[in-house]
Amino acid sequence: MVTTSALVLRRSEWRDYDRMVTLLSPTMGRVDAVVRGCRRPKSPLINASEPFCAGEFTLVESKGRYTVTGCQVTESYFPIREDLDKLTHGAYYLHLVALAALPGEESGELFLLTLKALAFLAYSPLPPELVTAAFELHYLALLGQVPRMDRCVVCGRDAAGPCAFSERLGGAVCADCARGVTEPHSPLSEGARRILLKVPVTRFDVIDKLLGHPSWPEAAAHARRFISERMEQYPKVLPALITGDKL
Repeated sequence: MVTTSALVLRRSEWRDYDRMVTLLSPTMGRVDAVVRGCRRPKSPLINASEPFCAGEFTLVESKGRYTVTGCQVTESYFPIREDLDKLTHGAYYLHLVALAALPGEESGELFLLTLKALAFLAYSPLPPELVTAAFELHYLALLGQVPRMDRCVVCGRDAAGPCAFSERLGGAVCADCARGVTEPHSPLSEGARRILLKVPVTRFDVIDKLLGHPSWPEAAAHARRFISERMEQYPKVLPALITGDKL
């Protein structure tokens, strides 16, 4: 028997009253487990089998399969469940995390990042699109896959000044190289370049400072194209980048 902090990433119905859940644990990585009887009336484990549920899970392993036998719920991020827009964004976070986490591999940083992002999404007044853009960039940083924004990805020269952005090439392309690049690319403002450069190495807690920055919507669009280029499996629904009234 083992007790671990964990977050429910996804669930599926299994047999008559059971569910299969995928958990993210800071010490155990991705864990697939059975929650037996959770769909019975008044089951104490019904909340422990819902996505976005975070808490202390008690697991028992038998024949290579884990079973959830208890859970002390600490957070359910209920406001996310009540808002379709937030729910779409939050489900996208869980999808990305499930792709990155590996069984048996410590995932403490990814676990804390996800909890912070969900808390901002659920309880802060920030636009979900801004929280998602920050999450995407911090997520890429943990995977070691942030776009190269300090130097041109083609020639290696300083990328300051008029540039382009190429999601396939992996970052900023200087004006000289952009004229000869055949890969898809789009204009990149200096403000958006600096956001893409600094956000992945800045504490998630201070993302509210981006709210008044005129270039964050552009940076968010570049970040989404970059991460979509590298996504192994697309979620059924991608959250909006920027809604019309925030452009």
